[in-house]
Amino acid sequence: MADFTDKAQEAVGRAKEAAGDLTGDDELKADGAADTAEAKVKQGVDAVAEKADDVKQAVGEAVDGAKQQLSGLADDTTDAARQLHLDEAASTLGDTRVIVGAVAAAVLLAVVVRRRRASNGRRAAVKRVAKTGIGRALTRC
Repeated sequence: MADFTDKAQEAVGRAKEAAGDLTGDDELKADGAADTAEAKVKQGVDAVAEKADDVKQAVGEAVDGAKQQLSGLADDTTDAARQLHLDEAASTLGDTRVIVGAVAAAVLLAVVVRRRRASNGRRAAVKRVAKTGIGRALTRC
């Protein structure tokens, strides 16, 4: 939906630029240029957000795969220890699985926090770019 809205805003901006060019109205032309620039920035931000979601999903899948492998190894080692009547080692290995799970959760939390911080930075950057684009468009008048 946002993509459609951004494309529509870009088309409106181009139309304003063309109308301003035909009529010689520099203010309308600048307004159209600002609309076009803002729409393109929004489209770029949306594309970056989609890529970030793809990376987040890939990291999540990799973490899940690693957890499954570690869990399988821990289960195999626990079974082998029990077969050797090393119940104490099996108990310690169970504690290790808890530690591995906690580390995996901490890594996932760090990825989410970092993404949120980056998202806040992108919002500020979009605002700065939009203000700069509008300011430039207005100074061209």
